[in-house]
Amino acid sequence: METELTEKKLHTEEIFNGSVLHVQRDTVSLPNNKSGIRELIRHVGAVCIAPLTEDGQLIVERQYRYPIEQVVTEIPAGKLDYSGEDRLAAAQRELKEETGYTAERWTDIGLYYPAPAYSDEKITMYLAE
Repeated sequence: METELTEKKLHTEEIFNGSVLHVQRDTVSLPNNKSGIRELIRHVGAVCIAPLTEDGQLIVERQYRYPIEQVVTEIPAGKLDYSGEDRLAAAQRELKEETGYTAERWTDIGLYYPAPAYSDEKITMYLAE
């Protein structure tokens, strides 16, 4: 059933190649044998951390986010420095850089795609205790 939904890439055009985001426009063959256009963002990937203190408090931070022009409260997170970077090492680095905390126990709690309609970014989530 899933193969009936699969789209096949016919052509790729690079639109923008930045330091964080890479934008491309693909022409694809659709399941109904027509063609379509897909604009997408390629991203190296990221990690996010739910850090808990010994007394069970969740550590969060406040950051200004330019695209939405707001200060938001969020858990520590950050992009990988390069494709293939060890995700746990990246999470440990981001927790220390953003909060000053370290953790004794790390649990991988899953992978998610925050915007799969237009990006291939994968974020690995960790519980840090």
